[in-house]
Amino acid sequence: MKYNYEKERISGVEYKYSAEWIYDLESEEHWRLYWNQQKLMQNKVSCGDNVLEIGVGSGFTANYLKSKGVNVKTLDIDREKKPDIVANLVEYQFPEHYDHVLAFEVFEHIPFIEFKSVIERISNVCEKHIFLSVPRNEKLWLHFDFKLPIVGKRELRFVTLKGKVTEPAHFWEIGDGSVSINDLEQEFYKHGLTILTKTKRFSRIFYALSVDQVEFD
Repeated sequence: MKYNYEKERISGVEYKYSAEWIYDLESEEHWRLYWNQQKLMQNKVSCGDNVLEIGVGSGFTANYLKSKGVNVKTLDIDREKKPDIVANLVEYQFPEHYDHVLAFEVFEHIPFIEFKSVIERISNVCEKHIFLSVPRNEKLWLHFDFKLPIVGKRELRFVTLKGKVTEPAHFWEIGDGSVSINDLEQEFYKHGLTILTKTKRFSRIFYALSVDQVEFD
């Protein structure tokens, strides 16, 4: 589905974003992505923890966590999504510390060189975990679910790399020829972040990172 995009220019770079999709009924796949976000945080985020969610989306993740007694503050470039903090991530200087920071399908919306600076700033204000997901540069050709005796429900997906980014608001995707999985994970290691879990679902890669607070020269 095509959406109209708002545009904001900072230091010669044009950022695009849209709130139109949050008013549509999201696909079943998108709802299953929400489940994967919550599963990623299970047994790591507790009642009373302070969380910063970067990228409000439909508001589902923040509202679900709040229903579990988690203190959530939200940040987004788009005022229409009604975040607690309206700011462009590339410029924002985090004044507070948080137990956890969430950034699901956010970082591809800024140039990778800016991501390097942002992940450093986030690691400096996050006390426990960073949870994030990023897209793979994939084209889905075939997808079906099936059920096997004993092992239960399974799915099969046939995908190929697209070779270029087709989403108007994305600057990069894993495997697009400019950013590799190694490039991404090297930035984690550089800033003292340990990969606790790494899973791939629906052309997205999900990470749970622990913040080690290790100083690197």
